[in-house]
Amino acid sequence: DGLKSVLLNSTPVLDSEGNTNISGVTVVFRAGEQEQTPPEGFESSGSETVLGTEVKYDTPITRTITSANIDRLRITFGVQALVETTSKGDRNPSEVRLLVQIQRNGGWVTEKDITIKGKTTSQYLASVVVGNLPPRPFNIRMRRMTPDSTTDQLQNKTLWSSYTEIIDVKQCYPNTALVGVQVDSEQFGSQQVSRNYHLRGRILQVPSNYNPQTRQYSGIWDGTLKPAYSNNMAWCLWDMLTHPRYGMGKRLGAADVDKWALYVIGQYCDQSVPDGSGGTEPRITCNAYLTTQRKAWDVLSDFCSAMRCMPVWNGQTLTFVQDRPSDKVWTYNRSNVVMPDDGAPFRYSFSALKDRHNAVEVNWIDPDNGWETATELVEDTQAIARYGRNVTKMDAFGCT
Repeated sequence: DGLKSVLLNSTPVLDSEGNTNISGVTVVFRAGEQEQTPPEGFESSGSETVLGTEVKYDTPITRTITSANIDRLRITFGVQALVETTSKGDRNPSEVRLLVQIQRNGGWVTEKDITIKGKTTSQYLASVVVGNLPPRPFNIRMRRMTPDSTTDQLQNKTLWSSYTEIIDVKQCYPNTALVGVQVDSEQFGSQQVSRNYHLRGRILQVPSNYNPQTRQYSGIWDGTLKPAYSNNMAWCLWDMLTHPRYGMGKRLGAADVDKWALYVIGQYCDQSVPDGSGGTEPRITCNAYLTTQRKAWDVLSDFCSAMRCMPVWNGQTLTFVQDRPSDKVWTYNRSNVVMPDDGAPFRYSFSALKDRHNAVEVNWIDPDNGWETATELVEDTQAIARYGRNVTKMDAFGCT
């Protein structure tokens, strides 16, 4: 939904009616193609190192820069508060002076002479950019020129928040989905601007007779696939298993995964069930970000647990067995079983009582609460009344 899906400090740039909440925002999006163009307006890239160190009058803070590829440095600094309180309780503005210095030819050279003036009772940050850098490695330091406050009436602690190593080059970032945002920082004052995005996700390979929008299947599937967006859990799993770059495709080929079993599982996932609000929704969907490298088995187990199935290697392919309603295979009763010599009836065994949970706390992602994690308690009241409460906890993978 364009700028409706871009949130700055948890506020969408445009509201649901298309009205502007935050003005002066420019957004550039790249979907992660192999040959995508560099994002316009972002002719440099930077790597930030966070310090968060207080700068005192008699203790300059020094760091060593070793990267040979950087062209500039962005120095972010500020005050924890800047206010002077009189004996009558009045709060007046104050000021502090800082120097950004680089060691050149053995001596310290002042690159930026900074004076922060004004009044604030909370943290205020600003930044300057330093160019014309000397050969690497070199030292850079921040020095406070204003004596430290010795009284509670004057609050003027200074800090070196971070430095960013900047490379001036246009990069296209192949195979990487990215968003570039430009916004006037004055709208946010001294706040750090957080960015969040509501994205649909990847284009997957889905059955050729499948419409992911309507979740309808036409005719008999011939086994071929087509590219389309889908949040069907079965085809998200297929993508993870067979993709050669970020999935398991270098170990498993398409012929090594039972797509016919996934086809049936995908149909079961698409069946409509009550949504609890008078409407319907698909039985199982996948709404998850895989943002960190994990063991393949752990990711596979997460997908299968959400689909109520188990992965099984049958000697030739990786197939899947799902817990879903199905026709009876065979009915066993006294007339078609061999009774033991003692004539004893069927013997039944059960799991231990401590392993039979009757309440579960489920963690899931709530889209109505800013996509934050929420916890849902589900109970079997009859079992609790009979055996007492036995609670377990779980994370619902891909559940919103």
